[in-house]
Amino acid sequence: MSLLSWLLVILAGLNLAIMAVSITIANRSAREARSTIFPIVREEETVRARRARITTSVTGVVAAIMAGAFFLSGQLPSPVIAPQQAPSEVVAIAETPTAEIEAPPAATETPLPPADEQVVPTSDQLALVTDQPPTVEASPLPATNTPVPPTPVPTLEPSVTSTPVPPSPTPSGTAVSAPDSVKMGPIAFAPQVTDRREPISPTTVFSDTLSRVYASFPYSGMRNGLAWTQVWYFNGAEFSRDEGSWEWGSTDRSFVFTKLVGPGDYRLELYVNDDLLSGGEFTVRGPVALGGPETSESP
Repeated sequence: MSLLSWLLVILAGLNLAIMAVSITIANRSAREARSTIFPIVREEETVRARRARITTSVTGVVAAIMAGAFFLSGQLPSPVIAPQQAPSEVVAIAETPTAEIEAPPAATETPLPPADEQVVPTSDQLALVTDQPPTVEASPLPATNTPVPPTPVPTLEPSVTSTPVPPSPTPSGTAVSAPDSVKMGPIAFAPQVTDRREPISPTTVFSDTLSRVYASFPYSGMRNGLAWTQVWYFNGAEFSRDEGSWEWGSTDRSFVFTKLVGPGDYRLELYVNDDLLSGGEFTVRGPVALGGPETSESP
């Protein structure tokens, strides 16, 4: 096996190993994205799984190219270069002693017919030419304008007054209510939560030096597959919405969180299907307003 064949085998093996690692990372990230309840973690794992799938495709294509090149390198014959030989004429000239160079033969001139000699047509040819009738070119006839009869103009008759038809009502979507057994809330806001998703130091006033605020809430009567939505508002305007299917059992405690966008009033609303089941509000202030030290980030 040649050096090129060994190199192709090593490259194909490396690409297959990278492809196997990428498949493992893609499956693990996709599983983490499906199982987590955090929107940010779900987005990060989805991006990581997408990148791993792209790496798997690229390495698979490169490995296939390496394998094809290895197969072709074993099938193509190696070119054999024959030793160059001097032409026989050159050898003969080198061995022949110097001889006198013969002058090339003089070019022979082909005599041209005399210019004064002209071909005189025979009497039969003259008779054939004179017997043909003269050719008369037919001139095109002028085009005649055929009068076109005028198009009759239809007489408009008074139309019958039509009765206006009222437009049909546009069907509107029917709201889907949550099951009667579903309960969610009350919501407690805190800067952190425990492993059991309990709020730590819950409050309704926070400093804008925090990066995020957690909202912890109990729930009961839920079913996996129910549509639920969390909607965040800042100073009365919606700035974040996350919709999905419930997949965390019927009864327990859960939490969501949001990144702060600045000092102001925040509100969270939790929906199941189209019913608002719980809501809560909190306020974000600067450190000076909370009695803390003044920082460069204070408004």
